[in-house]
Amino acid sequence: MITLDSLNLETMSPSKLGELLVEAKKAYYTTGKPIMDDHTYDTLEEILKKKAPYHRLFSKVGNDNFDTAFPKKKHSFIMGSQNKVTSYEELLKYFQLKGVGAKTQFLVQPKCDGISLEIEFDDGHLVDAITRGDGRVGDLITQNVVLMKQFSATAKDFTGSVRCEIVVTQKDFEKLNQLLPEEEQYSNPRNAASGISQRLDSKYSEFCSLYAVDLLSKEADLNSESQKVSLLKDFGFTPVESIVCQNLEEVEKVYQDFLTHKRDDYPYDIDGLVIKISDLESQSQLGFKNLRPKGQVAYKFPPDTSHTRILEVSWETGPMGTITPVAKVEPIKLSGALITYASLANFELIKEKNINIDDIVTISRRGDVIPHIDSVLTKVTKGHLSAPKTCPSCHTPLVKDNKFLRCPNIQNCPAQKLGVLQLFCKSLDIKGISDKTIQKFYEVGKLSLPGDFYNLKLSDFLTIEGLGEKSGRNILKQIDDKRELTLLQIFNSAQIPHFSRKRVKQVISLGFDTPQKILDLSVSDLSSLPGFKETLSKKIVDGISARLPVINSILENVSLKDQNLSSQKLKDLSFVITGSLSQPRKDFEKLIEDNGGLLRSSISKDTSYLISNDTTSSSSKLSKAKSLNVPIISEDKLLEMIGQKKNKVGESNQETQASLFT
Repeated sequence: MITLDSLNLETMSPSKLGELLVEAKKAYYTTGKPIMDDHTYDTLEEILKKKAPYHRLFSKVGNDNFDTAFPKKKHSFIMGSQNKVTSYEELLKYFQLKGVGAKTQFLVQPKCDGISLEIEFDDGHLVDAITRGDGRVGDLITQNVVLMKQFSATAKDFTGSVRCEIVVTQKDFEKLNQLLPEEEQYSNPRNAASGISQRLDSKYSEFCSLYAVDLLSKEADLNSESQKVSLLKDFGFTPVESIVCQNLEEVEKVYQDFLTHKRDDYPYDIDGLVIKISDLESQSQLGFKNLRPKGQVAYKFPPDTSHTRILEVSWETGPMGTITPVAKVEPIKLSGALITYASLANFELIKEKNINIDDIVTISRRGDVIPHIDSVLTKVTKGHLSAPKTCPSCHTPLVKDNKFLRCPNIQNCPAQKLGVLQLFCKSLDIKGISDKTIQKFYEVGKLSLPGDFYNLKLSDFLTIEGLGEKSGRNILKQIDDKRELTLLQIFNSAQIPHFSRKRVKQVISLGFDTPQKILDLSVSDLSSLPGFKETLSKKIVDGISARLPVINSILENVSLKDQNLSSQKLKDLSFVITGSLSQPRKDFEKLIEDNGGLLRSSISKDTSYLISNDTTSSSSKLSKAKSLNVPIISEDKLLEMIGQKKNKVGESNQETQASLFT
């Protein structure tokens, strides 16, 4: 079986790649034993399309009339394939380029992962059943089709063609393989449908089912796709599920429902949805290209794999000025999630792994959260990506900082200013105001510095699309509740580079316990403290200076609240957390730090406690803790250790629970 990692695509010529795909088509359509999986084929086809867009492969569909021992017959109507898209953005673009509005009515149908077939009728009587072949000529397999489930030999007085997909349902696939000796069993239902439909002895045809997907006639007076579905039912055929959508937004909702729920339990394999313009006249006006109807498109499901192709890379400026490359990738499903973007961490990683556009890469979900590119599986484009010279947001020349590129324009870079505003709300847990809402206020000039949040009025919310009086009042109350802050909250929320919450807390506990004392910190002051080297101390002092407008904007709008930083109930104890908790993990981390405890990311023999609510979990941290005899405690036990109480099991007092973490 040919896989993406078995090919040297960097040196393979377009002509050689094209011939390989032709061979793959031959195996796919005629033997029932493909030489590569669908994901590999689709990826290679996209690469060929970029390298040689006019290759003969793209002017054909199906197979090239390979010798299958069946007689051939020309189709009554061209039997085309569909163009395909893999994202909602591509779907919108596909129809926009054809002048089709997003509010057009569409018919949405599951795309069967089977064998395409034309069944010809003359005045209601069966004539022949022909495989798609190359779209113009196919194999005459009527002898097999008449034995398949859901076949209809009559169609009233209809003259024309019924298009069907030959599939083997999941139930029939299991029954079929139970009958076959191990060496003859099929690897999947699609291969079974292909192999059985091509059998000269018609054996096992009863394990195949026909699902009608289209109807074509020069005589029938039809105006819409829905009328076709009704007529197919009248003829005794079983059409694929058909859903009418009034716009592309509804199409996307249907797609997501299939992707996340319906697909896994479907009676037969489907690999996407077919999106058809409902109005047949509109479809006819758009016509065909390379035997593919322009008025229809296949919206493919992402494959379940850890391998995908890099489509493009964007460079984003973070709130601390760090320039992060983010890769847009061909959509895949990984650990149950749809992956369309992945982190490239920094430019040094790109150089080290020699990453470029179109390369096939391996992706993992670290901690099952952030998709990350691990390695290049197959090189397609020589060399690695070039780094930007200037900030993507403010166009200031970038500086190198170890592995990272940074924008030095800390006070006036729009991306950094917006990022600080968003992180200010997150650090203070101001609920109800999203990043998008903050961005809208920033764009209209209502927010520039964190202190501006305290000057927002209800009328400001009424001018922002998507917001109203109710949401405005709720957000203003959340902001008003944060008018009294501790010294730690003030300097932590200011997002001072290199001055983490833990370091701020340490500085305060060592006597720098007023705003002015922190603002007046010198390099010598900091470097004399434990854990503060001179290089770090200088970065923190420079950070405080650069963030001075931010800090002052907060100080001018809040009053100072005392906070006891001397709690040492967890002093000298180290903790690791695993699994789900009743509150966000950051709240427990804050609780541990505020009581003198230490947080660790991994288990070692020196770990004091592992916090887990599920001692039966198979997590690696839990297993290692048990092997090292590290005590495992629940969140309730942690709260007990610091003298906090939690609601009894079954109670739902959110205010009481929230108070544990304030």
